[in-house]
Amino acid sequence: MIAWLLMVTVAAQPLSFEQAQALAEASPSLSAAATAIDRRRALAEVVPWLTSNPAVLVQPGGRRMAQGALGPELYLGVTQDVSLAGAGVARRAAALAEVNAEQEERAVLRRGLRLAAAQAWLSLWAAQSALEAAHEELTLTTSWQAKVARGAEAGGFTRVDVAVASAYHAEAHLTALSLEGEAFVRGVALNRVLGRDAERPALTEGAPPPLGEAAIESARVLRQADTAPPVRAAAAQVEVERLRADELGAARGSALQVGALAWREGGGDLAAVASLQLTMPLFERAQRERSAAAAALSRAEGRAQLVLAEERAERVDALHEVEHSAEVLRVIEGQLLPASREALDGMQKRFDAGETTAQELVLTRRALLTTRARHARARADVAFARFHLATLMEAP
Repeated sequence: MIAWLLMVTVAAQPLSFEQAQALAEASPSLSAAATAIDRRRALAEVVPWLTSNPAVLVQPGGRRMAQGALGPELYLGVTQDVSLAGAGVARRAAALAEVNAEQEERAVLRRGLRLAAAQAWLSLWAAQSALEAAHEELTLTTSWQAKVARGAEAGGFTRVDVAVASAYHAEAHLTALSLEGEAFVRGVALNRVLGRDAERPALTEGAPPPLGEAAIESARVLRQADTAPPVRAAAAQVEVERLRADELGAARGSALQVGALAWREGGGDLAAVASLQLTMPLFERAQRERSAAAAALSRAEGRAQLVLAEERAERVDALHEVEHSAEVLRVIEGQLLPASREALDGMQKRFDAGETTAQELVLTRRALLTTRARHARARADVAFARFHLATLMEAP
């Protein structure tokens, strides 16, 4: 265990909570999302109002006239389709709405990554704290086991006391090994959340964020759900689907084809004509495509309602978790931990005086070790609950 800790400490640079959050902000997924938005916006902003390119017609040829002479002929024409339904404007509006939806989705991704990084860091910190307590207990148990063995040789302890001390030493060793594995797994999980390309699991340093008391207005927390990133992203997707449907309708709307044709005949005569061709949406109005778009819009509207309900539910849960985790920590720090330490001190004195058995002392030591690990996890739970609520309350 000690060798593993030394190896990881040398190979991995410990991270504070703030450093983990900074790495989450700079994660590859967020950077890629920002780049995608910039590239998409660059082209969406220059979508033209004309939805098609001009067509140029060139027809070279010749003509044999009645007198038998040959003369070259050339026809030149150009046509341009112009949407009278505003197809180009609709296309640009839909493209810009998609950019806005990408931005809102990135905000959702950012919030999720920050929360995931906070939870992973705090879980790793709690595991490391529990492992430290287990290591301290293993060191003390090793000394205690040797003391009991020497006392048994002098007749002060029984064989049962020696067996109990040896069993608890093995148990403490197994507990440390189990926590070592947990810390390893949670360190790898933190690297994964942060998108770090690391050969060793992450380590934490420092304490969790401060647990300062703050007044919480439940009504304001729930009211702000309407402007939360997931809700904004869902509303942006509804707008995208609506504008896509408008784009499909405009693409099959009325259109005017403007053209001009000029030619030279074989006899040398020159001529030119202009043409206007009107396409009217009497039959085909993109009914097939618009039906799918209408269904997508309905689904997006349903998702927006569901996302709002989920956001409010998450905030209700976050409010409760802040109070619940704080109460758990108060009980552990104010009652359980002091009582466990006092019980161990008293039981150790009674054992040294020969007034109790090794088994009773082991039960007290085990209870304190469990309480110390529980205390670390309770501190992590309180820190995450408050960070979670603070993140939910951030302005978009």
